Amino acid sequence: MITPHILRHTACTRMAEAGIDVKVLQTVMGHKRADITMNIYNHVDLCRIQKEFEKVDSLEKECILM
Repeated sequence: MITPHILRHTACTRMAEAGIDVKVLQTVMGHKRADITMNIYNHVDLCRIQKEFEKVDSLEKECILM
C-alpha cells in the first residue's frame, strides 16, 4: 500500500539523489535537524551505490587520458 508518508520518503530520497544541498533538503522536508532528513528519510539502495562508484570510475578514466 502506498501512503503519503511513503511518498514523502521517496521524494526525499529522489531529491538527495539529484544532489540537492542537505540544508535545502532539510528545509523542504520541514525537519529541525539534518540528521533526521539524511538518516531516516533518505534511503540508499544498491543501484544508488553503483551510480556513485561509476562517478569515481569516470574520474579515473579522465585522469588516465590526460
